[in-house]
Amino acid sequence: MYDFLAGKRGLKSSYFLSKERSLERFPMLKEEKLVGSVIYYDGQQNDTRMNIALALTAAAKGAVVANHVELIDFIKDDDGKIIGAHVRDNITKEKWDINAKCVINATGPFTDGIRKLDETDAKDIVIPSSGIHVVLPEYYSPQGMGLLDPSTSDGRVLFFLPWKGRVIAGTTDAPTKITPHPEPTEEEINFILGEIKNYLNEDINVRRGDVLAAWSGIRPLVKNPNATDTQSVARTHMVLVNDKSKLVTIAGGKWTTYRAMAEDVVDKAIEVCDLKPKNGCVTEGLKLIGSHNWTPTMFIRLIQTFGFEKEVAVHLSSTYGDRAFEVADYTKMTGSRWPLVGIRLSDELPFIEAEVKYAIKEYARTATDIISNRTRLAFLNVQSSLESVPKIVTIMAKELNWDKDRVKEEIKSVSEFIETMGLRARQKAKIGLSHNFTDNEIKQYKKVFSKFDYDNDGHITVLKLKNVLQYLNQDVAINELHELIDEVDLDNNGSIEFDEFLQLMYSLKTGNVANNRFGHIASTLQKEIDVDRSGG
Repeated sequence: MYDFLAGKRGLKSSYFLSKERSLERFPMLKEEKLVGSVIYYDGQQNDTRMNIALALTAAAKGAVVANHVELIDFIKDDDGKIIGAHVRDNITKEKWDINAKCVINATGPFTDGIRKLDETDAKDIVIPSSGIHVVLPEYYSPQGMGLLDPSTSDGRVLFFLPWKGRVIAGTTDAPTKITPHPEPTEEEINFILGEIKNYLNEDINVRRGDVLAAWSGIRPLVKNPNATDTQSVARTHMVLVNDKSKLVTIAGGKWTTYRAMAEDVVDKAIEVCDLKPKNGCVTEGLKLIGSHNWTPTMFIRLIQTFGFEKEVAVHLSSTYGDRAFEVADYTKMTGSRWPLVGIRLSDELPFIEAEVKYAIKEYARTATDIISNRTRLAFLNVQSSLESVPKIVTIMAKELNWDKDRVKEEIKSVSEFIETMGLRARQKAKIGLSHNFTDNEIKQYKKVFSKFDYDNDGHITVLKLKNVLQYLNQDVAINELHELIDEVDLDNNGSIEFDEFLQLMYSLKTGNVANNRFGHIASTLQKEIDVDRSGG
């Protein structure tokens, strides 16, 4: 059916694999209960870069693009028809009026807020649905191969797929509230990890510390306000018109049909507002900026011409298309034999300093925009994005002539955004551990922890943990210590902090541990642990 609906535009034909062949292609899978698999092909896109390319192409064709501008109110004539908008620049705080023959409301999950600005008693048409995603290390799935289960333990869809050198896992269609920066809860993150465990073999220990980033997105599903069945949800887009104000609203839909959606709503605007276009729709087949001279092997030219690392060159080519050469013009020499150019924002990811300068040319005005939309740093590794903030803000301050107050404002704003990308959930997970102990127990555990934190840096390594357990009359092999640290290391930095140490002590104290390697070790220790010396 999938191939039939795709028709000539299908990437490759689907096919069935036996149990043995499935394990060859996806060796991380559990062998137990596996019967076989169906392989099908789908596309993947960089949605934010696509959005930017659309705006740049529109500007090149004569559109006026106003970034960071918010609608404050509509301007109407005596008959109630919208003839303009009162707007505000949220960076400069400047306000002004824009005259318009027609206004189109295409604001996704915020659609109803705009409709009620026009008509206070307008019925809601948007049903916000959240999609929770977590990013994991690349070894969770084979290169170029993912997994999808249309029916998890609670009936939702689960997927984990290769994405930008990592693995993205998530669920879809959970009811949510509309907020500017939705974020996942610790419970939602653990649900996804728990579901993943059901599919992977014992060699892969699904750990909370493996979560590099986590976020929530809002999908604006729509319902017809005039339908008698108020629960019916449209899976396609919907175009509505306010007969009095002539506000044209488009809601719902998806990236797959974005161009057809745009054509539908513009056609409706022409009809409703009596516009006089010079020609019909010209966007079908129109190439977006960056695509004109791109080739699959263009990254090789970037390597040979400028001296980029292969990973960086592939990233620039796949992200910017033929505009990657313009990005390269902003690069600086690394001072190393290789690569010659391309100083990274983070050692772990292929994003480079030159992209910050180039993004400013493409209307970027905030550090949050850089780490979320222009580079995807925050989506791939929340800790790396946090560590990259000073470098990014320094570059932007120099390019945009920011004063000290603006620099402080940017650092505060971008740090708050990063918290919504899984950082706050991880911090809450740590803080919550302290509620499992009495004040006296925490003091005694703190004393033990401090005794072996020789460097006073707030961390205990494998060797230090071995000394701690020996102090508690326990003898554990070094490989088992590595496994203990792997289980409780929420920062995934190869050592444990005091909050993570509390998690270990709590498991030893209660025996309430998962059925995995850590559980086996911890439960063994729990039976033998000296309660007096442990502070229990």
